[in-house]
Amino acid sequence: MAIVTTHPPGLPTWARSRRLGEYGLSLDKYNDGDERPVPYSWTWYLEMRSMRGSAYSKESTGLVHTENLAIARGQQAITRASARLAYNSTPGTSYNKLEYWVKVLRVPERTQDTREQLRQRCAAKFMAAVGPTEQNENDAIEALLGNHLVAIWRQTGADLDNPPTQTYWPGVNPGPFSHSLGGGAWLSERSHLVVEVQQLHEESLGEFLELMNVHLFSLLDIMTPAWCTFNWATNVATGFLLDISDMDFDGFNP
Repeated sequence: MAIVTTHPPGLPTWARSRRLGEYGLSLDKYNDGDERPVPYSWTWYLEMRSMRGSAYSKESTGLVHTENLAIARGQQAITRASARLAYNSTPGTSYNKLEYWVKVLRVPERTQDTREQLRQRCAAKFMAAVGPTEQNENDAIEALLGNHLVAIWRQTGADLDNPPTQTYWPGVNPGPFSHSLGGGAWLSERSHLVVEVQQLHEESLGEFLELMNVHLFSLLDIMTPAWCTFNWATNVATGFLLDISDMDFDGFNP
């Protein structure tokens, strides 16, 4: 489901669209399972009322009730602090320590980035620590791109004796001179990862390109092995369509 953005009342139609993250919202937020449907404070209140014994009033009025309620509120704060510590220990659920994770993981940020965007980028980069398996790569890319992601394509080839079609090296299968960085073209589509993406209607071209060329590149650059290459494109399945496709973005199927 795409994120829907609207112009707040009073802003002219040419003003920048607002995002859910700018209001502290996030599509991946969920209720705390430990405090739903019974709040911590009510559990502590019942506990305090029971601990006092029959000599004390159990009515929901008076000084005893007020004292039980105050103690329950204080215990609720302690219990929530413990839960908050656990959530802040990983970047995917962090809020109070989000700036710490941005610094530790060296996630690029701009002043207009929302906390939701930073949290997604941190969570994706954190996944690199568990190793570059296909599933880990897929999970990290999906965590970063969200609704931008269409598909993930991999070119593996058959075996070393039968390289993919676009495999060039000097003296064996020379490639185009335009692909040479000096000494001939060394290029192969083997172990090539292509991330097929789409631009969301509510974002600008600059925001889209920053996500792909900065944040996606940064993620894949540290996560993929040195012998792998990667790229991103749109409309990979259909290929490049003359006079219709965007030559800078669309995948080309020869």
